[in-house]
Amino acid sequence: MNGKSFFSGFFTGAAILGIITLFTTPAAGKNVRAACKENTLKLRNEFEQVANDSKHVSLQLKATAKEGKELFLTVGGEVKDSINKWQQDIEPAVSQLKADIEALQKNVEQATMDRNEYK
Repeated sequence: MNGKSFFSGFFTGAAILGIITLFTTPAAGKNVRAACKENTLKLRNEFEQVANDSKHVSLQLKATAKEGKELFLTVGGEVKDSINKWQQDIEPAVSQLKADIEALQKNVEQATMDRNEYK
């Protein structure tokens, strides 16, 4: 159900209810008309307030989504830069570890060869 058909049905039902109320009410016609007019104005003001609040929330949601997107892009770029810097910072240590592992492997191979020669 779309909003237009809902509101047209709502107002049609309200009009029918108003007519029934006018014919069945024990109060004077002027008093009933005044009360109906007052209630109609209140209802109209409330609908206008709801419409304004809905527009305001929609605008806030769009602004928040835009800010979130910009923040995500900024933070994503900063994280990428941090990772690249970290990789550059640890590169010498990684190279040294590789060299140490190769040296250990050579020592193990040499020790194995020496042990086989003594047998």
